[in-house]
Amino acid sequence: MQRSAMRLALTSLAALLLAGLFAGPASAEIRTRTGLHNDRYCEIFELKGVPPVSTVDVWNTIGLNRCPPEWWDNLDTTKLAAENGDTLVIKNGPRHWLMDSARGDVGGVKEFEGKKLRHVATIPLKSPADLQQTPYTERTIARTNTWHWKSGRRVYELINPEGVRYRMQSYSQIVDPDLKASDLATLGERLDLPEGWRYKMSRLREPLTMRAEGSATILQDDLKNTYQRVVQEPVGKRRVVAVKGMTKLQGMSSPGVLNDKGTITGKPFGAGTIDIHVSFKGQGKASGTFAIATERGNAYGTVDLTFVISGGEIDFTGTADFTSGTGRYRHITGTDLKAHDHNTLDGQNGEVELDGFARF
Repeated sequence: MQRSAMRLALTSLAALLLAGLFAGPASAEIRTRTGLHNDRYCEIFELKGVPPVSTVDVWNTIGLNRCPPEWWDNLDTTKLAAENGDTLVIKNGPRHWLMDSARGDVGGVKEFEGKKLRHVATIPLKSPADLQQTPYTERTIARTNTWHWKSGRRVYELINPEGVRYRMQSYSQIVDPDLKASDLATLGERLDLPEGWRYKMSRLREPLTMRAEGSATILQDDLKNTYQRVVQEPVGKRRVVAVKGMTKLQGMSSPGVLNDKGTITGKPFGAGTIDIHVSFKGQGKASGTFAIATERGNAYGTVDLTFVISGGEIDFTGTADFTSGTGRYRHITGTDLKAHDHNTLDGQNGEVELDGFARF
């Protein structure tokens, strides 16, 4: 990959992958930061090596300075790369936090052109594909953090067609340098939302806490504002899931994504239909989403699978999570259910199974 292409790709990926506070670097310590709401910050990325043997060290101004505009605008990344033996140095920002306080793992401090930044992550890059990112597309990263919003604060969320919510953690002035916190209430009118998605603003009636314990699923909108997926707390009765079904390949729902549809029966849904979208990730791995539709409501989830091809057939095994629902299954949650899908290579003889437990 040429340096210019790598710079563009890394800049595109940077905010989504790394703009999350406290990504857990080596030799980290737990810190709490307060007074963050609308606090300006910036990040510097040091790319060392070239994929597949490369890493990105991430440095953040949090708790040390507010990324003074004059310093940031005049930062010489070419000079910094030469001084530090880096392949590239990339600037990410400015951005503004939306939570009031945060607690998580952080590392040491380093000076860049007279300003100190704190080490918040080291990210391995194994292939150019790691640099690719599309707005409104999830990415799961390793991260431990606890965020707090005060009562009365406004919070801003994206909601996908399945009802999954993503809460804005920071807004960006990279695409629109004039974007302000006061603009966020009507931001939905500017966003190029995918079909079925919506943007929502609400005011908190009580304090809010949001956690990521080891991993977080995040995405960006088309203005590079960053959101973290809201994990539903388990509620309701624990119920057995024992589902079997038959499916057939319908084609590709989008480039590289196969779509199977069919019928299912079993606990706790009874009779219904299933709609599966799966993409192959290489090295015998695949991931995707599924939707189960019944007369009493719908249930949505994700799958992570491995597959083996043999004798004109393909066999998927792995795990599934329920993430959201409607109707009777509105609050459904469930993790690490056993998922199995066996099919012929033409996709016309699918047999699916889903076993485990869920709450709703």
